[in-house]
Amino acid sequence: MSSGGSSWNRFTRLKFSSKVVNKRLQKLERGSLRHARKFVTSRLDRLSSVRRNVSGWIILVMLMIGVSAAQWAASKDAYMITTYTSGGSYSDGVLGPLETLNPIFAKTSAERSAAKLLFAGLYKYDTTGNIKSDLAESMTVNQKETEYIVKLRKDLRWSDGKNITAADVVFTLKLLASSETRAEISGWQSIKFEKIDELTVKFILPSSYAPFAHALTFPVLPEHVLRGVRPSELREHPFGKSPVTSGPFAFRMLQNVTSDGSKKILYTVANDNYYGGTPKLERFQLYVYPSQNDIVKSLRTREITGTPELVYNNQSDEIKNTYSSEPHTINNGVYALFNSTSQYLQSKPVRQALALSVNVSELRKLLSSETEEMNGPVLNNFLDEKVKPKGYSVKKAKGILDAVGWKVVGGVRQKDNQKLTLNIVAPKNENYEKLAKKLAEIWQKELNIATDIKIVDVNDVSQSILQNVLLPRNFDVLIYELAMGGDPDVYAYWHSSQATSGGLNFSNYNNAVADDALASGRSKLSKRQRMDRYGKFTSIWQQDIPAIALYQTKINYIHLNSVKALAEDASLVSAVDRYTDVTYWSVNKTQVYKTP
Repeated sequence: MSSGGSSWNRFTRLKFSSKVVNKRLQKLERGSLRHARKFVTSRLDRLSSVRRNVSGWIILVMLMIGVSAAQWAASKDAYMITTYTSGGSYSDGVLGPLETLNPIFAKTSAERSAAKLLFAGLYKYDTTGNIKSDLAESMTVNQKETEYIVKLRKDLRWSDGKNITAADVVFTLKLLASSETRAEISGWQSIKFEKIDELTVKFILPSSYAPFAHALTFPVLPEHVLRGVRPSELREHPFGKSPVTSGPFAFRMLQNVTSDGSKKILYTVANDNYYGGTPKLERFQLYVYPSQNDIVKSLRTREITGTPELVYNNQSDEIKNTYSSEPHTINNGVYALFNSTSQYLQSKPVRQALALSVNVSELRKLLSSETEEMNGPVLNNFLDEKVKPKGYSVKKAKGILDAVGWKVVGGVRQKDNQKLTLNIVAPKNENYEKLAKKLAEIWQKELNIATDIKIVDVNDVSQSILQNVLLPRNFDVLIYELAMGGDPDVYAYWHSSQATSGGLNFSNYNNAVADDALASGRSKLSKRQRMDRYGKFTSIWQQDIPAIALYQTKINYIHLNSVKALAEDASLVSAVDRYTDVTYWSVNKTQVYKTP
């Protein structure tokens, strides 16, 4: 048997007495109590004192931490600042359609926005509306002001890494000058151009033309990609769907969101080869919508970061709580254009009476969007003196109509058994429709003139405002917005040579003295001389009244409260010039220490 078994046998043979066991337990209990009194109970008071001291120190340390944290929070603004940083993605909502990314064919809001993001020109406009160099480094002009030599910046590159050179500029100009190209940019047929060296282009004008620098804002195309493409085939070339670019962003992808292509998303990435430096934004998306209602929905769902297509005051509180907006003046003027060759409006007294009956300042108050006062054919910021508003007197207007034989018969103005009836046309737009209805109301109620209003949807191909209204001058009064550009030259809109079916003088305005002033104004580089000529033209225009100047346009750029986008005080030549400082836009914030 093992030793373990022997030990157990001995244990089982032991005799235990309960009395003995009880004694031993009592002895053990007394010893334990003495030990507890000596080492535990007798020291409880001392432990309580220590605990109070420790608690006091803990409270003091916590108080010091709290005071320090409060002091840091109160004074951190003195040495720290919140700033916008690089990275992130921005999504802009615009109205379509978006059929091409080739910038020389851009004509819709979406296409023009894409062109500005993706392509650079020789010159561009800054956030004050002034012209400044883009791809160009310098420009020299000869004494006769007929030759311009433009030198490009060094080390310009396309998004694919190839160099941008004078050959690209000349290649683009040849396309613009060709009637086969059918580009949306015109006016280059009469100008000669040639490549001097790799970075220099020479322009030769038939006569001096003061606004020529503004013509150099055209987008430059890459010769190495499009070399050999016939001008007539360029519109359908794959380049229009996947371009090589020179602007702040490079093409990544174009997505059709809907089956009919009415909603698309253009995805771009920061162009590391951009001469102006890599943008802060890592990605930029252009969301293209078929209607303003679709853009409103996208704001509610925060699908987009910003948009220039809506009137902020018309938006819901839900949107206003999330998005901010600032009004920005653009160089567009809205007019009630009189067709001076129509049956009734070829009469200057009738035009004068119509204008006298309208209080333009009160008319502007009807609009939901902010506007800038404008009283003539040239924007106020281009003239030395602000143009004064025309007179307003319904009484005088009635007297003029009576004097030229338009008498009220049966509640309507009549002459030689003919009723004075005006056909008023306006593009489908909230503001334009309000203006058309109010003008019709004034002329009916105050002057007893019969009116008929026609609203044309510019997005409806079947209605074609160009073919059905503008080219045939099929209107008596047209509510229309004219893009005035970055220069006071308004030759295209008011010179008699442009009063043709293909011209932009929609009023068919014809005055030889006004023509001379316009021609002279665009031929002088001297600002003083130009202002003198345009001031004279404005005076003649106001006497002839080929239109009523209603207002200068302002756009709302609506954007999320949390982002940095267009500068609040920016004044733009056109809505797409909002991207002129897009390299500084940002969606990310961080705190950094202030530098001394």
